[in-house]
Amino acid sequence: MSTAPPASAEAGRTGFLARAFDRTAWPPRGVRLLSAAVMAVFSAALWWQGGSWRAAAVLVGVDALAGLLPWRMPRTLRTGAAYWSENAIALAVPIAFIAYSAGTGADWLTQGTSWWWYAVALALDAGLLLAGGMDFRLLFSGDLAFLMGPSTPLQARTRATTGTLAPFGEEALYRSVAVTVAGPAGLVTSLLGAAAFIARHHVGDSRWRKAPRVLAVELLAALSLLGLVALSGSVYPALLAHLVNNAPSVLLELQRSEKESHG
Repeated sequence: MSTAPPASAEAGRTGFLARAFDRTAWPPRGVRLLSAAVMAVFSAALWWQGGSWRAAAVLVGVDALAGLLPWRMPRTLRTGAAYWSENAIALAVPIAFIAYSAGTGADWLTQGTSWWWYAVALALDAGLLLAGGMDFRLLFSGDLAFLMGPSTPLQARTRATTGTLAPFGEEALYRSVAVTVAGPAGLVTSLLGAAAFIARHHVGDSRWRKAPRVLAVELLAALSLLGLVALSGSVYPALLAHLVNNAPSVLLELQRSEKESHG
């Protein structure tokens, strides 16, 4: 004999859905839809490679669909699980490819390179950080966090965690193909991966990313990191550059969290 779920549990689920999603945001349009289409093309290219890349193709498709969900915007209006659930999905899907690759003994996981490629990665990253235009004097003094205003500890720490962990999954899912698939097909798939990497950051709400400088830096980063992977024969120099590139934003979020907790 079936029984109805407790009213409190039902209300909790309904409350979560109302806080997390906005039905008016569906169906997606414009940049979001175009971004999902770019990711779908990359997914199709991975599927065409066959073998373990079909698992990657499925994960890219899931990544695109997760971004297309009608998440309530702006994100700062969400609280609790309604806020961090989007970030958790965005982290889990690419990182799942690392787990899959480890389980299948993928070659790219163990492909290292010469030490000087890591020096190249840091030099490249210095250029990307300068191109991004962040005022590091204001960042290190804490004034930039003051100017941006405090953020709730949950939201700031969620963004900091995402900025720290996301590079691992993104380098695996969107760039490891560059050291695995050879020939023209590998080149085309790798370039599609660079485009999909950019699209991934626009398939959700990306209004602040539409500034020409932001788009130019994203394109520069995607192509530079792809070139670093292809030329070094390893994803790890690009991973280092990606982590260092995200570090200022991670620091900023932690500073904003501290200002809120001490406010």
